[in-house]
Amino acid sequence: MSEVRNTFTQEVEDRHTEMLNDLESISIEDLKSDGVSLSFGGKTFKFSDLEIIQDETLEEKLRKEFKEKLNSQQQRIRDKINSKINQLLLMHQNKQQELDRKEKAMRKKYTDAAMMPEITEAHMLKGLSVVKGSTNDELTWVYRAIYNPRFIVIYNNGLGTAYDGSRKQRKAIPSRLVTRMKKPILLIIKTKGNKITGVATKETIATGDMLPAFPHYHQTGNGDCWGSWSHDKSWKNPNDILKTAKDAEAVLETINQGSIASRGPSGLPRIQTLLDAVEKLSAIKAQTNEDANLSEDDVWQAG
Repeated sequence: MSEVRNTFTQEVEDRHTEMLNDLESISIEDLKSDGVSLSFGGKTFKFSDLEIIQDETLEEKLRKEFKEKLNSQQQRIRDKINSKINQLLLMHQNKQQELDRKEKAMRKKYTDAAMMPEITEAHMLKGLSVVKGSTNDELTWVYRAIYNPRFIVIYNNGLGTAYDGSRKQRKAIPSRLVTRMKKPILLIIKTKGNKITGVATKETIATGDMLPAFPHYHQTGNGDCWGSWSHDKSWKNPNDILKTAKDAEAVLETINQGSIASRGPSGLPRIQTLLDAVEKLSAIKAQTNEDANLSEDDVWQAG
């Protein structure tokens, strides 16, 4: 765009110079007289080869007078040419600035727009969708997940801290209790460029223009605690995002007694209720040496 502007300006300046040169080329010295003609009473008398009786001839006097008038007219024309040229250049400059502004706005809009990935109906059927993020090159992926905690890691020392592997046990949560805790949630995965920047659990229903965080046992004031699991740092296609979402969903199947952030999340039983129910189920299994099913009332009244 700047090359077009420079070319146009140079051409205008070249034409400007040519016009001024043409104007300057007009000289009174080019005017020659073959003599003097006088008219009297309807008759014209032409004189040539006049005798010079003074140092300055009549022709020289006339040329001098015409020269002054010509110079005056030339300057007036020169001023008008300069004024028109300046108006033309200013008009072109204003138009060019407007075009540059629009071009810059379009480039910014294109740069700020995140390129939408090749997401298909198959991804949607698996629960994955995507929307543009709020900042440059950012995408927000939405995965319809199921919160389905089925296990709890218990530390037998009672302090919530494992001193060795023998003190930590992964136990099943009673099935009827699992059924009551099971609920749909959203997993929000943020990406910027080809980088995965975050994974978070959210409620399925917005409050105003915000999606509240999903309350669970490992939901902290700063977001979800994922324990030893960490998401992949980059992605190439939607299948990579789908894998990350499913990995996060699997992590939520286990509640870890050693890193409880909320002991009584909204809509879920208190952690002590879970522990008591698990211990009661373990005791029954130990006594009968077979799987035992607690009644639904027993589970929810345990502890």
